[in-house]
Amino acid sequence: MLFLGCKKEDQHLPPDFNYPIPAVQITENVNVGAYYTSYTAADWAKKYTYTPLQGEYNSLLPAPMDQNRQWADLAGLDFFIFNWNGTASSNPLLSSFVTDRKSKVKMVINYNIAHLSVSNTAPLTGGKLITMISELNSLATTHFSKDYYFQINGKPVILITPLNLAASATTSVNYTTVIPEVRAALKASGFDVYIVGEITSGWLPPQRYAQAAKAVDAVNLSNWSTSNYDQSVFFNAYSDQNWKNWTDSTSSWKVDFVPCIFPGFNDKVSTPASKLYNLGRTADFYNDYCSVAKSNMSAKRLVIINSWNNFQMGTSLEPTKEYGTSYLEMTRKQFKIN
Repeated sequence: MLFLGCKKEDQHLPPDFNYPIPAVQITENVNVGAYYTSYTAADWAKKYTYTPLQGEYNSLLPAPMDQNRQWADLAGLDFFIFNWNGTASSNPLLSSFVTDRKSKVKMVINYNIAHLSVSNTAPLTGGKLITMISELNSLATTHFSKDYYFQINGKPVILITPLNLAASATTSVNYTTVIPEVRAALKASGFDVYIVGEITSGWLPPQRYAQAAKAVDAVNLSNWSTSNYDQSVFFNAYSDQNWKNWTDSTSSWKVDFVPCIFPGFNDKVSTPASKLYNLGRTADFYNDYCSVAKSNMSAKRLVIINSWNNFQMGTSLEPTKEYGTSYLEMTRKQFKIN
């Protein structure tokens, strides 16, 4: 007996994994931010890729911070993302950014729960949650209502990281209870916030994080480096397919998907034994990646670049002797109409 069957066609499966990325033209500006890495002498002591035009600067000094703000305006960036982790270095960097600020680029805070030392036996409840809410209220009072803080639809934007918990800490944070309590506490203080949950790896299936993702307003996967050869060769096409999968899921959850891109990736200088593949840093690669982001962004039109100045990973937009201001100019052309 001959059995005949029909093969269900996957709507996102391309006939050729290396399919060309169509250029996406915009008719209104895209909200674009970039992760900002704080550098001190100890950080510059590590090996890094490319040679910053500013040399080995201190992010806390006025001159290099002012130069970075000016360059961010040239790139059409709407905001820098600053990591805040409760350590002594967290607030001085925020103060450095706002001091004598004359540029358009604004601030977004990425609140990192690592300093709360949560675990399966000491979850993010009780005193730890009270600390988190107290710290966020303090940050909100100091920054959220200021003209230098970035908002979407009148709501201050904050990132909370990590949304993806380590396998050894699977029950340390229940975001379905934590996020509503944080949101309610901030609202009681007068701050109706737009919360982006950061997943610190890429190439992960959305269903794995459905429960946590449904608690936030948006989801961002921040790291798209890869040790998979096929993904490295067909990077933009693979990214496009992966993000279509994410946008399908997040839209059904009424959660925004925030694409995260980089102009290239190269960590072999800082970590010679790295198994991650070098990626791109050509105009074609970056322009195609920008188009992938634009075709998969939500109605909030929000895209994040990782990074502004992470020279250890070779993902920097900040001008260097090797590529000058070319990536700033490409970024503005891709995401801004004026």
